[in-house]
Amino acid sequence: MSAGVLAHYSPGQIAAIQRLYELVRRHNGTSGGNSAAKLLLGLYNGYRFPFDLTNLRSFDPGNFEAAMTVIRMDAVRCYCEVHVLLDAIYADGKSTGCEFETWAYNQRMKGRCSKDNLPDARRIR
Repeated sequence: MSAGVLAHYSPGQIAAIQRLYELVRRHNGTSGGNSAAKLLLGLYNGYRFPFDLTNLRSFDPGNFEAAMTVIRMDAVRCYCEVHVLLDAIYADGKSTGCEFETWAYNQRMKGRCSKDNLPDARRIR
């Protein structure tokens, strides 16, 4: 499945989504990391996690370009959901969706699941 999903995206698009994902993982709690998390969560489930466009202001130029690439690829030709694409890129059996739910909980975002419904930490990359 992962090769089939990845075939729909260019190397630049894959690099852009990886850049934002790694920004969250490495810089969680910073303005750029939090904004990247909110953007990815908005793409994951925009109804539950609406993305405020003013968060784009916290990105440096490289991360801003990555964000625009990811938004464009999701808006123009969305072959799969963002968490499915990241699961295909990393192909390690972990669940990006579970990780996203944990990010939302940790950031106390509206729409987050309750602590009792958080996914098993072993499923997170």
